[in-house]
Amino acid sequence: MKNVRKFLLVVVFIGVAIAAQAQNDREIIPVDWKGIEKLAKKNPEKIKEQVARLSAEQLDTAMTWEERIVAYYGQSYITPFTDHNEGRDLDKLYRDSKYEECLAASKKLLEKNPVSMKALFNAAMAISQMLNDSTRHYDVTLKEGQVYYNRLSRIFNTIATTGYGTKEHPFFVTAVSDEYLFMRYYLEIWEIKSQFLEGCCDGFELGEISEYYTRPDIYFEITRVLQLESEMLQGK
Repeated sequence: MKNVRKFLLVVVFIGVAIAAQAQNDREIIPVDWKGIEKLAKKNPEKIKEQVARLSAEQLDTAMTWEERIVAYYGQSYITPFTDHNEGRDLDKLYRDSKYEECLAASKKLLEKNPVSMKALFNAAMAISQMLNDSTRHYDVTLKEGQVYYNRLSRIFNTIATTGYGTKEHPFFVTAVSDEYLFMRYYLEIWEIKSQFLEGCCDGFELGEISEYYTRPDIYFEITRVLQLESEMLQGK
């Protein structure tokens, strides 16, 4: 795990400047769930257009933070359940060292949901493992892995713009797995003492601080997570 962590921290995160400012008085853009849901019903193609821009190999520097938020959070209304069972399947393939299968399954999920953090993370990690395997040659390249890492980094930056991590101004997420990926691979927080639910927020008591986050706890706004879980239970 330490090697994986080091690899990611060295190769992936080119956008940590925003996270480093997470505790300062910078401008934040909370997610307007009602507005995004209305857009998803009225004009889903607009969300898909923004998702395509956010997912492009080359960063669209003209894309605003509001447009990035529409892309990432709006996608949860276009493909609401893609990261649940399929995300767990990817994790298992990776744990079982089935890296080629993990990459193929990640690509398949990304065809449906181009901003799936689960799929981007597993695709990138599967490629890194294959590149580090000196016993055989895989048909993958560092550039391909970097494409997934860069897209993941953009999403991390987008999440970082939505809050400070406090109870009053939490970071917004669309899946519980987003929380752990964001804490570990963006804020460099790995040790967690406890987790608790407080209103529409998922809170964590942290066991360590990092260069990018020094508060003793962190909060994530999970309105969309709770909504998705409720819809799944109702079989919608």
